[in-house]
Amino acid sequence: MLKPSIIGVLVLTALLLAACTGAAGDSWAGLARDPEQSIVYVSWDQTVVAIDTTTGEDLWKYPEKDDRDAKFYAVPVIDNGTMYVGDYKGSLHSVNLEDGTRNWVYEPDRNTLVGPVSSTPSDRVISGVALNGDKVFFGLGSRNVVAVSRETAEEVWTFETNHGVWSTPLYIVGEDGQAILYVASLDHYLYALDPETGDQLWRKDLGGAIPGDMLYDPVLNRIYLGTFLSELVAVDLATQEIVAQFDTKGWLWGRPALEVQEDGTRILYFGDLEGYVYAVQITENGFEELWRRDVADKGIRSTPLLVGDMVIVGSQNKRVYALSKTDGDEEWDAKLKGEVLAELVSVPGNPEDEVDTSDLVIVSTTDGDDLVVAYKSVSGERVWRYKD
Repeated sequence: MLKPSIIGVLVLTALLLAACTGAAGDSWAGLARDPEQSIVYVSWDQTVVAIDTTTGEDLWKYPEKDDRDAKFYAVPVIDNGTMYVGDYKGSLHSVNLEDGTRNWVYEPDRNTLVGPVSSTPSDRVISGVALNGDKVFFGLGSRNVVAVSRETAEEVWTFETNHGVWSTPLYIVGEDGQAILYVASLDHYLYALDPETGDQLWRKDLGGAIPGDMLYDPVLNRIYLGTFLSELVAVDLATQEIVAQFDTKGWLWGRPALEVQEDGTRILYFGDLEGYVYAVQITENGFEELWRRDVADKGIRSTPLLVGDMVIVGSQNKRVYALSKTDGDEEWDAKLKGEVLAELVSVPGNPEDEVDTSDLVIVSTTDGDDLVVAYKSVSGERVWRYKD
């Protein structure tokens, strides 16, 4: 019989191989919302599509048909009229949101031998990017973090990690005015880097691979993240120490969601790869479990979406679940044609509509027939579906 540690290595290896292939449908569709407009953007196969959330119709597709030579799965990041999104060739694209035209593409240097043959292996951009005033920071699927110029796409620096960076970097300016770039890696480390030079300031071994995004708590000056050690971890950025840990049933992939209640109570909601959803209160002594629910028979990989009194999650079992924040009881669920692996987004309802002001919950899947689906948050009623 295989030991649990060996099984874990085999499973992680399978995940790594899956993330490093580029066939359509073998990965997840990245989804993001424009906070300034009622538009969502989905990266899927060879295109990124802008979709009007009021109608479910596409507004534009990037790139043009004759220029589609890469596959997209990374989450698009929106800032100041521009979208940044990586592809499965290790390139980063800057796109004008108004019409979907290209501003620039960063392409990594490759040592060419003969024709298209290269001694440099291609890489993948799996996560989103972090931004400051003049640079874009992003990780690569096999290893390393890259900083490029927002204006020219020229590479500024590369920081070497010992394994892949699937987590979106965090750019944080502290109360002392010092800016630090935080990077979580599959090599078990949380890194703190100088964003100007890429120099390492410090690193912390968290004991397990870190595949998902981090959550920054500015009040407590902490980062919360999940690991393949089946732990939720809190790292104090001032002391650079782990100050709280919470054991889960399964591995953690998605970023936790934080709710701060009127009385100051701070609660984290998150799911694991065994299909459990948790509500955990942040206390002076660490984490206190409020409830856990065995929701799905397959993994919950994305970050929970907090809408009203509900926690909404998507699962690899091709369902979306809405749970009560109070006790985790199910409010509604909806069946889809594909797995839900990427982030869910919400769009506020129309306050001028006297009949229905329901917020929309928007989900992307791994199936082109249900690529993006919008539901009413209150009832789970489907409003529209976008088919690739």
